[in-house]
This record gives sequence, structure tokens and C-alpha cells, in this order.
Amino acid sequence: MTTTSDTQLFLYGKWLFNIDKAQILLKNHSRHAEPTRVADWVAAYHLDRLTPDYDGAPWCPVFGPDQSAFNAEYALQTELDKPVIIATLEFDGRPAILLIDGVHRMYRAMTEGRATLPAHTLTAAETATIRER
Repeated sequence: MTTTSDTQLFLYGKWLFNIDKAQILLKNHSRHAEPTRVADWVAAYHLDRLTPDYDGAPWCPVFGPDQSAFNAEYALQTELDKPVIIATLEFDGRPAILLIDGVHRMYRAMTEGRATLPAHTLTAAETATIRER
């Protein structure tokens, strides 16, 4: 893996996705952003539990941000017009999607009641090119 300390990465289990490479790929292979439903990602990442006043027990979802590593204040400053990035993986020969860039934007969209955010979805082949491991 050849990354610098300021390379943006997303870790999912044993897989590591290079967001900087994904952004370059999207710049070189331009496409229109399509809407993705905020409620779907809020449910998958349990973003409704990541509130600034949360005072329950520490927890960590199966994937997505855990309470200790999530910055709600930062999330509220993010740019909602910038498309999130969704990776496509294959499980048992079927496609599955994973939000790899834009969790903080999803949180802000949830707090503001937005129904959708713009998204770029990578193909499975494209996703394979941005996986570091």
C-alpha cells in the first residue's frame, strides 16, 4: 500500500478503499450524479444515534462510524451538493453497495431533513481499482 498520512481512506472490515483514487477515477470518467436516499444510509449506519447529546453507552455499528470517531460538529459544516461515493461489491455473485465517502454529509442531510443526496456509484470493476486491500 502506497499512501501518505493525508490520503483519505475508508476501512470496511479487512478492506481498505482509497477515496483519493476514487475521486481521480470519477474526474477522469465523468458521469452524472444520481440521487441516493438519505434514510437508507441513516438506517444502515445508525446515524440517528450519532447526535451531539447522545449520552448512552459507547457503541460501534457493524459498519460505519462509531460514536467515538464521529464528529457531528464537522458534519454540520460539510457541503451537501458534493456527491457522495458508493462502491459496488459482489457477494455470492450479486452486487452490494457500500457508502465509502460521505457519511458526514449523510448525517447533515438527516439533521436537515433532506430526502436524497447526489451520489456517484462505482462499478464493481472500478471499486476493485480503488481497493488497497
